[in-house]
Amino acid sequence: MTEPLLHIDDITVHYSRLAAIRGVSISVNEGEIVCVVGPNGAGKSTTLLTVSGILNPTSGNVMFAGNRINGMRPENVARLGISQVPEGRHVFTALTVEENLRVGAAMRKDKAQVNKDVKWVMDLFPILAERRRQSAGKLSGGEQQMLVIARALLTNPKIMTIDEPSLGLAPNIVDRVYEVLTTLRKERGLTLLIVEQSSERALKAADRIYVLRSGQIQLEGSAADLQDGEEVRKAYFGFSEGTEHLGEVEF
Repeated sequence: MTEPLLHIDDITVHYSRLAAIRGVSISVNEGEIVCVVGPNGAGKSTTLLTVSGILNPTSGNVMFAGNRINGMRPENVARLGISQVPEGRHVFTALTVEENLRVGAAMRKDKAQVNKDVKWVMDLFPILAERRRQSAGKLSGGEQQMLVIARALLTNPKIMTIDEPSLGLAPNIVDRVYEVLTTLRKERGLTLLIVEQSSERALKAADRIYVLRSGQIQLEGSAADLQDGEEVRKAYFGFSEGTEHLGEVEF
């Protein structure tokens, strides 16, 4: 059996004395789209921050390409080819769109290819080409989300982790973001680990799904096997009948 590109192996992470996640194990194979879904406070962002080296697990390991990476500094994790798009669309507001993009390629030495890749990501998101000389702080939320994804792509990642790409965005913008992500997987073999609240989005985009609730994995399986949403709903909320408590979460 092929070894996963990324294997989160039974990790527990504490904030002071509080365990944010407990015994979480997630595997991502090369070329896969894996989505982790769950309500607010489930530990989804904590999981991604641990992968990127910002947090260290109390126990367990994070393995990348067969090597243990927990304990490494975040910049060294990034150099391995793990690029994170954090929640909140962190752009450099005083820089132009193009300058933000080139920040993503700052560690690369292949400058001629960087120039080609800047054009490539602008072709993926044409609005960025239109706004290339505009301050990133003046972009809309959807445009900023496109910018941070494009910037992450310019690191030339082996795997990209994305925290809540649809949060606060209009449906048509979310559709475009996911269209680009699935195209990148298909045409370039990009591996993706995506955190989502919307299981509907996850089931449409992912190869496999993990449901995280109260800091623990409640369910894992292929998106094809979970398409009716019932098992996901039960794992997400801890009940299976009725939708009166679903709030704004889509199923």
